[in-house]
Parts: sequence; structure tokens; C-alpha cells
Amino acid sequence: RLERLQRVVTKLQMESGLCEEQLNQADNLLQAELRLLEAGKGPQKAAEVERDLDKADGMIRLLFTDVQSLKDGRHPQGEQMYRRVYRLHERLVSIRTEYNLRLKSGVPVAAAVAPVAAAAAPSEAALRYVQELRGWVQDNQRRVVGAGWGMDLPSLESLLSAHRGLHRDIHDFGAKVQRARDDEVNGARGADTGPVPAQESSSQRLRHLEALLGFVGAATAELLWLSQREDEEVTFDWSDRGPALPAKQEAYS
Repeated sequence: RLERLQRVVTKLQMESGLCEEQLNQADNLLQAELRLLEAGKGPQKAAEVERDLDKADGMIRLLFTDVQSLKDGRHPQGEQMYRRVYRLHERLVSIRTEYNLRLKSGVPVAAAVAPVAAAAAPSEAALRYVQELRGWVQDNQRRVVGAGWGMDLPSLESLLSAHRGLHRDIHDFGAKVQRARDDEVNGARGADTGPVPAQESSSQRLRHLEALLGFVGAATAELLWLSQREDEEVTFDWSDRGPALPAKQEAYS
């Protein structure tokens, strides 16, 4: 059973890497299309972007199936693999949202509405985009606030590693916030203040995890030292055949 589950882990590692490459390809293509849109030109490869996203979507569904088999089998890497696939899913949602709201709708970054109408009403696509940004922020704010602190050194190390990835995602999110600033019109104005709490909470949690890891690591080292000393005392030969007592006396001092 363990060998079968380990083969699933190896498969997940390989296929999640392929999925990440697929998402990179879709994102690069999308950004190139958005630059054309900004220049006032029509999109040329929108269908190709959508195909890449659909392919990544199918890959992620299969990855989640494999992850579930790991969790059902109580494999120690089940949670780690779940977080890895979940991050791929989050990125897919982010890219697809940007595709639907900014490329598929055909709304340019700097010209969401005509100059004459700009003061009259906000762009529906721009507002939807801002709402998606806010939703992302709120979801990740809840993840940061509700996360645990681990029960021992290995679980704490795992939490810190996972949060570093999330922390990177939150700060990379700044590019999308800047895009929302560029798109803001009337009702959308002011929405760019949303990510600040998530960034602050994430930075604070990262500092606390690192400090806690330092403390728990030092405490674990002390406990190991005490355990070794205890073993020496329990196994010490106090008989006449044992070592000279002056050495023991010196150790006690």
C-alpha cells in the first residue's frame, strides 16, 4: 500500500510541475494579448488562451483525485501535496478571472469607458474585476487569521514553508492591485485599499512563525540534550566494574 501511495506522490510531483508550466504558458499568452488590447489592437490568440486554461483545469481535477487518494491512505505527504495542488487551482482561478474580465470582455486597461462617459458611470467589467480582487483578498485574509501554529517542530516547519508560499502570492498580488488602480472609475475608486490588511496579517504571521520556529528549535535541542544525559544516567554502571567515579563527579560539576 505504501509503495502504491509513494508512486502517487511521484506522479503528483511530476504532473503538478507540468500543470504549472501550462499555467505559465497561458498567463504569458494572456499578458501578450492584454498588451495588444492596451495598444488599441484586437486580441489574436484569445481562443488559444482559453484552450490552455481548459487543459490546466482538466489537469488540476485529476491532481485533486490523486491527492484525495493520498489523504484517504493517510500518507504523510498528503497535506503537503494538497496545498501544492490548491495553489495551482488558485492561480488558475486568478488567470481565468483576468481572462474573462479583461480580455474576453474586450475592455482596455486605460479605456474602460469612453472619456465622455467616464464621469457618468463605472465600467461594469472594471467593477467585476475589483470585486474578484476583493474576494481573493478576503479569502486569503481568512486563511492567514484562521491558520494554526503546529504541535511540534516538523509541523511548525511545514506551516512556515506553506505560509512563505502564501506570503509570496499575497505580495505578488500587488500587480493586480495596480491594474485595478489603473482601471478604477467612479464607483471602483478606493477599492485598492483592500489588500493592505492581508499583507499586514501575512507579514505578522510570517514573523511570528519564524520566531516560534527559532524558540521551538532551541527548546527541542535542549530536550534532546536532556534525553541524552538521562540515558547516560540510567545506563551508568555504578558497580566496581564501572568507570572511575572522579569522571562522573567532574561531569556533575
